[in-house]
Amino acid sequence: MILVIDVGNTRLKWAWLTSTGLSDQQAILHRGAKPGMWRAALFESGQKPTRVLCSNVAGLKMAKTLSRLAKKTFRVEVEIITAAAEFQGLTNGYLNPNLLGSDRWLALIGAWTKARSALCVVDVGTAVKVDSVDAAGRHLGGLIVPGIHMMREALMSKTSDIAEAAAHSTPSMAGVLANNTLGAVSRGAVFALAGLADRTAEVIEQNTGVKPKLFITGGDAGMIIGTMRTKGEIVPDLVLQGLAVIAAQPR
Repeated sequence: MILVIDVGNTRLKWAWLTSTGLSDQQAILHRGAKPGMWRAALFESGQKPTRVLCSNVAGLKMAKTLSRLAKKTFRVEVEIITAAAEFQGLTNGYLNPNLLGSDRWLALIGAWTKARSALCVVDVGTAVKVDSVDAAGRHLGGLIVPGIHMMREALMSKTSDIAEAAAHSTPSMAGVLANNTLGAVSRGAVFALAGLADRTAEVIEQNTGVKPKLFITGGDAGMIIGTMRTKGEIVPDLVLQGLAVIAAQPR
């Protein structure tokens, strides 16, 4: 049994890989949360893995903590997965492949394994990451923008009138657009990201001649997919699926 862990900026997600496949994803907040909460959820389940594979974008301190706890609890070393230049026909398009975020690389591996065709991954989390691959498996590059909550926070903290108007708004999501400032900020962020996903898919098709298969992942995926014009598939555990693919390879 193998434990796969995806440590994002805000949440920690994990699943168990067994002979029957990958279990359902579980998740818990780690940013701003008491460490004991996520440590108990992850390391006090009573299950003992033979390996632990991890994608971590939460910094060196988190990596060291996970390594220490895995050694103490499971008696195994954590395998921190980073981006590579190539994997099973998938080619990293970064000038320096090691600088591509591990979560982005693993999401591409998960998507490429499922599709084996031109694709686009939109990871809607604290930050929104967009990456695309052509039909030959070449990574075309990516985009990074603030996520929904970060956009809202920026408007609330970096302007003088919007935050005050939002504070006095009557909450309502009626209408095509918003009829109050709070709704305008919230809906504006959703529309911006839905438009980003749609436009990226259009540009990829224009430049490659192939309509990409669109995968939406991340904690806020459900918030944008209903506003998008392009049809996409929500895959909540795409990073964990990528880890599972790597875990299945001969060592």
